Amino acid sequence: MTPNSLSPAFGVIAYDSAYGSHKCTIPTLAWSIGIGTNGYGGYVAHDGTTAVDAMDLWENLVDLIKVYHLPSTTFNTITLYTKASPTAPSVPVAIIPSSDVGTSVATTQSKAAQSTFNFRTTLFNPFKLVMLDAPVATGFTKTLRASWGAPDLALEGEFSDQAKPWAGRDGAVIASGISKTYTLNEKLRRAYEMA
Repeated sequence: MTPNSLSPAFGVIAYDSAYGSHKCTIPTLAWSIGIGTNGYGGYVAHDGTTAVDAMDLWENLVDLIKVYHLPSTTFNTITLYTKASPTAPSVPVAIIPSSDVGTSVATTQSKAAQSTFNFRTTLFNPFKLVMLDAPVATGFTKTLRASWGAPDLALEGEFSDQAKPWAGRDGAVIASGISKTYTLNEKLRRAYEMA
């Protein structure tokens, strides 16, 4: 995998909040139609031996992410893509349906809010997971990994599991969390015509 490339494969989670439609892109190792039992293909994990069904993998990730979103957010589809080379076009190969909704009961700012999980790969490169229109911590205070709660650590455990195919844009395993940061997304503020 070339640094900063989505090659050889990635998935895009499409979701709708009460305010707009969003997408979350996450790189993976190579996808194969010949792996898995649910009809959406699968992956060989970082350990080189574990076969991972694509539908099971992505549904589990949505289960871990939906706790950060309000019930007004609906997860619609996960579209899987492959790239023959770093410069080749992205080719959609499967669309996994979803009907999950957010489960957060937070009452903090969500409209145009952006929560970013910051991780590091085993090659010391950054990996970020961005969630839009999701409630943020009070005061938009940065949360270091040492203060992460159980849902945060569960997400870290999922991404860092070598028996899974999640990858940074450098192709490496996602090693550990660093922090969660919060901000108002200026592009969304303009789109939502917020003052």
